[in-house]
Amino acid sequence: MDNGSTDGSVEYLRSLARTGVQVQSLERAPDAATRNLSAAARNFAARQTQGQFLSFLDADCVVGENYFNEALAVLESTGAAATGCETAVPAEPHWIEATWHDLHYVGRERGVHYLNSANFFISRHAFEDVGGFREDLPSGADAEIGQRLTNAGYRIHESPAVGVIHLGNPKSVRDFYRRNVWHATGMLGTVDWKHLDKPTAMMTAQLLATIVGLVILFAGPWSFALRLIIAGLLQLAVPAITVAYRARQTRRGTHLVEGVALYWVYYWARINALALLASGRGHRYAK
Repeated sequence: MDNGSTDGSVEYLRSLARTGVQVQSLERAPDAATRNLSAAARNFAARQTQGQFLSFLDADCVVGENYFNEALAVLESTGAAATGCETAVPAEPHWIEATWHDLHYVGRERGVHYLNSANFFISRHAFEDVGGFREDLPSGADAEIGQRLTNAGYRIHESPAVGVIHLGNPKSVRDFYRRNVWHATGMLGTVDWKHLDKPTAMMTAQLLATIVGLVILFAGPWSFALRLIIAGLLQLAVPAITVAYRARQTRRGTHLVEGVALYWVYYWARINALALLASGRGHRYAK
Protein backbone atom coordinates (compact mmCIF):
# COMPACT_ATOMS: atom_id res chain seq x y z
CA MET A 1 0.00 0.00 0.00
CA ASP A 2 1.66 3.21 -1.21
CA ASN A 3 1.03 6.30 0.89
CA GLY A 4 3.12 8.84 -0.98
CA SER A 5 6.50 7.06 -1.10
CA THR A 6 9.22 8.91 -3.04
CA ASP A 7 12.26 6.65 -2.46
CA GLY A 8 11.77 4.21 -5.34
CA SER A 9 9.88 1.61 -3.31
CA VAL A 10 6.76 1.80 -5.47
CA GLU A 11 8.67 1.35 -8.71
CA TYR A 12 10.62 -1.60 -7.30
CA LEU A 13 7.51 -3.37 -6.01
CA ARG A 14 5.63 -2.85 -9.27
CA SER A 15 8.52 -4.52 -11.07
CA LEU A 16 7.65 -7.67 -9.06
CA ALA A 17 4.10 -7.87 -10.44
CA ARG A 18 4.89 -11.15 -12.20
CA THR A 19 5.50 -12.76 -8.77
CA GLY A 20 2.03 -11.80 -7.55
CA VAL A 21 2.89 -8.55 -5.78
CA GLN A 22 0.14 -5.93 -6.08
CA VAL A 23 0.64 -2.24 -5.30
CA GLN A 24 -2.18 0.17 -4.50
CA SER A 25 -1.78 3.94 -4.17
CA LEU A 26 -3.98 6.26 -2.15
CA GLU A 27 -4.66 9.60 -3.82
CA ARG A 28 -4.39 12.63 -1.55
CA ALA A 29 -7.92 13.86 -0.90
CA PRO A 30 -8.86 17.53 -0.35
CA ASP A 31 -9.41 16.80 3.36
CA ALA A 32 -5.94 15.21 3.76
CA ALA A 33 -4.89 17.88 6.27
CA THR A 34 -7.53 16.72 8.75
CA ARG A 35 -7.23 12.96 8.17
CA ASN A 36 -4.92 10.34 9.58
CA LEU A 37 -3.40 9.31 6.25
CA SER A 38 -1.83 6.11 7.59
CA ALA A 39 -5.22 4.99 8.93
CA ALA A 40 -6.87 5.98 5.65
CA ALA A 41 -4.28 3.98 3.70
CA ARG A 42 -4.83 0.90 5.86
CA ASN A 43 -8.60 1.10 5.47
CA PHE A 44 -8.28 1.62 1.71
CA ALA A 45 -5.94 -1.38 1.41
CA ALA A 46 -8.35 -3.58 3.37
CA ARG A 47 -11.15 -2.68 0.97
CA GLN A 48 -9.07 -3.86 -2.00
CA THR A 49 -8.72 -7.41 -0.69
CA GLN A 50 -10.97 -10.40 -0.09
CA GLY A 51 -8.92 -12.47 2.36
CA GLN A 52 -10.21 -13.81 5.65
CA PHE A 53 -7.36 -12.12 7.54
CA LEU A 54 -5.64 -8.74 7.35
CA SER A 55 -1.99 -8.12 8.21
CA PHE A 56 -0.90 -4.54 8.84
CA LEU A 57 2.88 -4.05 8.76
CA ASP A 58 4.86 -0.83 8.50
CA ALA A 59 7.27 -0.51 5.60
CA ASP A 60 10.26 -0.30 7.98
CA CYS A 61 9.49 -3.61 9.71
CA VAL A 62 11.29 -6.90 9.00
CA VAL A 63 9.25 -10.10 9.38
CA GLY A 64 10.40 -13.70 9.76
CA GLU A 65 9.80 -16.30 7.06
CA ASN A 66 7.15 -18.05 9.16
CA TYR A 67 5.42 -14.87 10.37
CA PHE A 68 2.01 -15.45 8.76
CA ASN A 69 1.79 -19.11 9.73
CA GLU A 70 2.63 -18.18 13.33
CA ALA A 71 -0.05 -15.46 13.34
CA LEU A 72 -2.70 -17.88 12.07
CA ALA A 73 -1.64 -20.48 14.64
CA VAL A 74 -1.97 -17.97 17.50
CA LEU A 75 -5.50 -16.97 16.48
CA GLU A 76 -6.50 -20.62 16.13
CA SER A 77 -5.03 -21.70 19.48
CA THR A 78 -6.25 -18.73 21.54
CA GLY A 79 -9.55 -17.85 19.88
CA ALA A 80 -8.43 -14.22 19.73
CA ALA A 81 -9.52 -11.91 16.93
CA ALA A 82 -6.15 -10.18 16.58
CA THR A 83 -2.51 -10.78 17.36
CA GLY A 84 0.93 -9.26 16.96
CA CYS A 85 3.67 -8.16 19.32
CA GLU A 86 5.58 -5.12 20.53
CA THR A 87 8.21 -4.52 17.86
CA ALA A 88 11.82 -5.56 18.44
CA VAL A 89 14.93 -3.47 17.73
CA PRO A 90 17.85 -4.17 15.38
CA ALA A 91 20.84 -6.21 16.54
CA GLU A 92 22.91 -3.10 17.34
CA PRO A 93 20.37 -0.53 18.56
CA HIS A 94 20.91 3.10 19.45
CA TRP A 95 20.71 3.68 23.22
CA ILE A 96 17.30 5.33 22.82
CA GLU A 97 15.99 2.27 20.94
CA ALA A 98 17.50 -0.13 23.47
CA THR A 99 16.13 1.77 26.46
CA TRP A 100 12.60 2.14 25.12
CA HIS A 101 12.52 -1.49 24.00
CA ASP A 102 13.70 -2.82 27.36
CA LEU A 103 11.05 -0.76 29.14
CA HIS A 104 8.18 -1.93 26.93
CA TYR A 105 8.91 -5.34 25.42
CA VAL A 106 7.24 -7.88 27.71
CA GLY A 107 8.13 -10.90 25.59
CA ARG A 108 5.52 -13.36 26.79
CA GLU A 109 2.09 -14.60 25.79
CA ARG A 110 -0.67 -12.37 27.18
CA GLY A 111 -3.96 -10.69 26.47
CA VAL A 112 -3.73 -6.96 25.74
CA HIS A 113 -6.09 -4.08 25.04
CA TYR A 114 -4.37 -2.99 21.83
CA LEU A 115 -1.35 -3.60 19.61
CA ASN A 116 0.78 -1.20 17.62
CA SER A 117 -0.49 -1.11 14.03
CA ALA A 118 3.09 -1.51 12.80
CA ASN A 119 2.55 -5.21 13.62
CA PHE A 120 -1.15 -6.01 13.72
CA PHE A 121 -2.77 -9.21 12.40
CA ILE A 122 -6.58 -9.40 12.61
CA SER A 123 -9.54 -11.33 11.23
CA ARG A 124 -11.43 -9.43 8.57
CA HIS A 125 -14.73 -10.10 10.35
CA ALA A 126 -13.60 -8.36 13.55
CA PHE A 127 -11.95 -5.49 11.63
CA GLU A 128 -15.05 -4.77 9.56
CA ASP A 129 -17.40 -5.33 12.50
CA VAL A 130 -15.87 -2.41 14.42
CA GLY A 131 -15.51 -0.23 11.33
CA GLY A 132 -11.75 -0.30 10.75
CA PHE A 133 -9.34 2.46 11.79
CA ARG A 134 -10.64 5.92 12.62
CA GLU A 135 -9.34 8.40 10.07
CA ASP A 136 -10.29 11.56 11.95
CA LEU A 137 -7.65 11.12 14.70
CA PRO A 138 -4.24 12.71 14.02
CA SER A 139 -2.60 9.61 15.51
CA GLY A 140 -3.35 6.78 17.91
CA ALA A 141 -5.74 4.92 15.61
CA ASP A 142 -4.23 1.62 16.76
CA ALA A 143 -5.04 2.27 20.43
CA GLU A 144 -8.52 3.47 19.51
CA ILE A 145 -9.42 0.42 17.41
CA GLY A 146 -8.11 -1.75 20.23
CA GLN A 147 -10.53 -0.03 22.57
CA ARG A 148 -13.45 -0.67 20.20
CA LEU A 149 -12.46 -4.29 19.67
CA THR A 150 -12.29 -4.87 23.42
CA ASN A 151 -15.61 -3.12 24.03
CA ALA A 152 -17.20 -5.29 21.31
CA GLY A 153 -16.05 -8.46 23.09
CA TYR A 154 -13.12 -9.38 20.84
CA ARG A 155 -9.84 -10.54 22.37
CA ILE A 156 -6.37 -9.35 21.35
CA HIS A 157 -3.48 -11.70 22.08
CA GLU A 158 0.14 -10.58 22.09
CA SER A 159 2.61 -13.31 21.14
CA PRO A 160 6.40 -13.11 20.70
CA ALA A 161 6.02 -15.71 17.93
CA VAL A 162 4.38 -12.98 15.83
CA GLY A 163 7.30 -10.61 16.13
CA VAL A 164 8.91 -8.09 13.78
CA ILE A 165 12.03 -5.93 13.88
CA HIS A 166 11.32 -2.21 13.57
CA LEU A 167 14.08 -0.25 11.82
CA GLY A 168 12.66 3.27 11.91
CA ASN A 169 12.94 4.07 15.62
CA PRO A 170 14.06 7.52 16.82
CA LYS A 171 17.83 7.77 17.18
CA SER A 172 18.07 11.23 18.71
CA VAL A 173 16.33 12.93 21.62
CA ARG A 174 14.88 15.50 19.21
CA ASP A 175 13.31 12.82 17.00
CA PHE A 176 12.10 10.93 20.07
CA TYR A 177 10.42 14.10 21.35
CA ARG A 178 8.81 15.03 18.03
CA ARG A 179 7.52 11.50 17.42
CA ASN A 180 5.91 11.37 20.85
CA VAL A 181 4.30 14.78 20.36
CA TRP A 182 2.79 13.43 17.15
CA HIS A 183 1.66 10.16 18.77
CA ALA A 184 0.01 12.08 21.60
CA THR A 185 -2.03 14.34 19.29
CA GLY A 186 -4.50 11.44 19.04
CA MET A 187 -4.81 11.00 22.81
CA LEU A 188 -8.32 12.47 22.99
CA GLY A 189 -9.62 9.68 20.77
CA THR A 190 -9.32 7.17 23.61
CA VAL A 191 -9.64 9.38 26.68
CA ASP A 192 -12.65 10.65 28.57
CA TRP A 193 -13.38 11.29 32.23
CA LYS A 194 -14.52 7.67 32.70
CA HIS A 195 -11.57 6.11 30.82
CA LEU A 196 -8.39 8.03 31.65
CA ASP A 197 -5.57 5.88 30.31
CA LYS A 198 -2.25 5.52 32.14
CA PRO A 199 -0.15 7.79 29.85
CA THR A 200 -2.66 10.63 30.13
CA ALA A 201 -3.08 10.18 33.88
CA MET A 202 0.69 10.25 34.39
CA MET A 203 1.06 13.24 32.05
CA THR A 204 -1.46 15.05 34.26
CA ALA A 205 0.53 14.05 37.34
CA GLN A 206 3.71 15.42 35.70
CA LEU A 207 2.00 18.74 35.00
CA LEU A 208 0.72 18.96 38.60
CA ALA A 209 4.16 18.07 39.96
CA THR A 210 5.63 20.88 37.86
CA ILE A 211 3.12 23.40 39.20
CA VAL A 212 3.77 22.33 42.80
CA GLY A 213 7.52 22.47 42.17
CA LEU A 214 7.29 26.02 40.81
CA VAL A 215 5.21 27.15 43.79
CA ILE A 216 7.78 25.65 46.17
CA LEU A 217 10.68 27.11 44.17
CA PHE A 218 9.37 30.66 44.21
CA ALA A 219 7.32 30.75 47.42
CA GLY A 220 8.65 28.02 49.69
CA PRO A 221 9.91 28.91 53.22
CA TRP A 222 13.22 27.02 52.88
CA SER A 223 16.60 27.95 51.46
CA PHE A 224 16.84 28.36 47.70
CA ALA A 225 19.10 25.32 47.41
CA LEU A 226 16.58 23.09 49.21
CA ARG A 227 13.69 24.51 47.19
CA LEU A 228 15.63 23.82 43.98
CA ILE A 229 16.30 20.23 45.03
CA ILE A 230 12.64 19.62 45.90
CA ALA A 231 11.47 21.10 42.58
CA GLY A 232 13.99 18.92 40.72
CA LEU A 233 12.88 15.77 42.54
CA LEU A 234 9.26 16.55 41.73
CA GLN A 235 10.20 16.80 38.05
CA LEU A 236 11.68 13.30 38.15
CA ALA A 237 9.11 11.66 40.43
CA VAL A 238 6.53 10.70 37.77
CA PRO A 239 9.15 9.41 35.26
CA ALA A 240 10.81 7.38 38.05
CA ILE A 241 7.48 5.84 39.12
CA THR A 242 6.74 4.97 35.50
CA VAL A 243 10.12 3.30 35.00
CA ALA A 244 9.64 1.29 38.21
CA TYR A 245 6.25 0.11 36.94
CA ARG A 246 7.69 -0.80 33.55
CA ALA A 247 10.61 -2.69 35.10
CA ARG A 248 8.19 -4.74 37.16
CA GLN A 249 5.96 -5.44 34.13
CA THR A 250 8.82 -6.49 31.85
CA ARG A 251 10.81 -8.19 34.63
CA ARG A 252 13.84 -6.34 33.34
CA GLY A 253 15.95 -3.86 35.32
CA THR A 254 18.20 -2.42 32.61
CA HIS A 255 18.59 1.19 31.37
CA LEU A 256 16.75 2.58 34.41
CA VAL A 257 18.53 5.96 34.53
CA GLU A 258 18.19 6.43 30.78
CA GLY A 259 14.56 5.38 31.12
CA VAL A 260 13.82 8.12 33.64
CA ALA A 261 15.38 10.69 31.30
CA LEU A 262 13.38 9.45 28.30
CA TYR A 263 10.12 9.35 30.23
CA TRP A 264 10.70 12.93 31.35
CA VAL A 265 11.01 13.87 27.65
CA TYR A 266 7.98 11.68 26.86
CA TYR A 267 5.66 13.39 29.34
CA TRP A 268 6.70 16.84 28.22
CA ALA A 269 6.05 15.77 24.62
CA ARG A 270 2.53 14.79 25.66
CA ILE A 271 2.04 18.11 27.46
CA ASN A 272 3.13 19.87 24.27
CA ALA A 273 0.61 17.77 22.31
CA LEU A 274 -2.13 18.74 24.75
CA ALA A 275 -1.32 22.41 24.16
CA LEU A 276 -1.46 21.84 20.38
CA LEU A 277 -4.86 20.17 20.69
CA ALA A 278 -6.17 22.98 22.90
CA SER A 279 -5.10 25.52 20.27
CA GLY A 280 -6.58 23.49 17.39
CA ARG A 281 -3.22 22.73 15.79
CA GLY A 282 -3.03 18.98 16.50
CA HIS A 283 -3.81 17.91 12.92
CA ARG A 284 -1.10 20.15 11.50
CA TYR A 285 1.75 18.74 13.59
CA ALA A 286 4.09 16.42 11.67
CA LYS A 287 6.60 14.11 13.32
